[in-house]
Amino acid sequence: MLRYTLRRLLYAVITIWLIVTLTFVLMKNLPGDPFENSEKLTQEQKAILARQYGLDKPLSEQYFLYLGNVIKGDLGVSFQYPARKVTEVIAQGMGPSMELGIWSILLALAGGITLGTIAALRHNTKWDYTAMFTAVAGVSIPSFVLGPLLSYFVGVKLGWLPPGLWFTPEHRILPAVALSFGTMAILARLMRTSMLDVVNQDYIKTAKAKGLSGSSIVLKHIFRNALLPIVTIIGPVFVGVITGTLVVEQIFSVPGLGKHFVQSILTNDYTMISGLTIFYSVILVVVLFLTDIAYGFIDPRIRLAKGKG
Repeated sequence: MLRYTLRRLLYAVITIWLIVTLTFVLMKNLPGDPFENSEKLTQEQKAILARQYGLDKPLSEQYFLYLGNVIKGDLGVSFQYPARKVTEVIAQGMGPSMELGIWSILLALAGGITLGTIAALRHNTKWDYTAMFTAVAGVSIPSFVLGPLLSYFVGVKLGWLPPGLWFTPEHRILPAVALSFGTMAILARLMRTSMLDVVNQDYIKTAKAKGLSGSSIVLKHIFRNALLPIVTIIGPVFVGVITGTLVVEQIFSVPGLGKHFVQSILTNDYTMISGLTIFYSVILVVVLFLTDIAYGFIDPRIRLAKGKG
């Protein structure tokens, strides 16, 4: 298991390095430069700023300097906010973004697993059809469409919940629902399919033959084994939800990282673009690693097999 863990750590480091490199190359190929929108600056002033940020150096030198700073945890100074480091901007906006993402994934897990379980246990009944209709609707309606609809009808027209901003627990509900609905639908369909597959396995028939109660079979055998596909994809799903907050935050005026990411692209803020990309990439790598460990705990056979590898 130690050898497997170290190997996974090496893969993680290589993955992050590739992302840093590709991000650097792509952002350097963006049209224009960070100072082209600064109409009040003269060419001499722009040249001074370019030297200050190291943009006058050859690309290879810029790359190695940036890579060295990233290794030290220094993501540079934002071009949009010259007096602030990228890490400071991320630290300030990370709280709302992470909170929204966590609430959304918890809601998606609870709703998706519940709907999928009901659909599987009540197969080919109205419960199954209702759950699957909800799942299809969730997949069909993206968060950037559902968000404005919830904000207008539930927040403005009905006045049940705040249509935007980020002050009280009530302000979290609509953006969390908008962000989680699509993920909830995917998990519901996956849980239903997985449970229906497990129900037909030989060990379930054996458990029934031994006279085990229905609730015991569902909880100890069907439900636990059906969760394996959910655990497998929960890492990418979690990161997808976290990155999805970038759009939902704009809709509900959440003071997270979304506005910084959008603005950095519009203004060619190289350091902010790469800093946010690295931030989300590290989250992805860490979550995938933790997911793999959780997968091993749920199915000991997987843990033993990886320990031998």
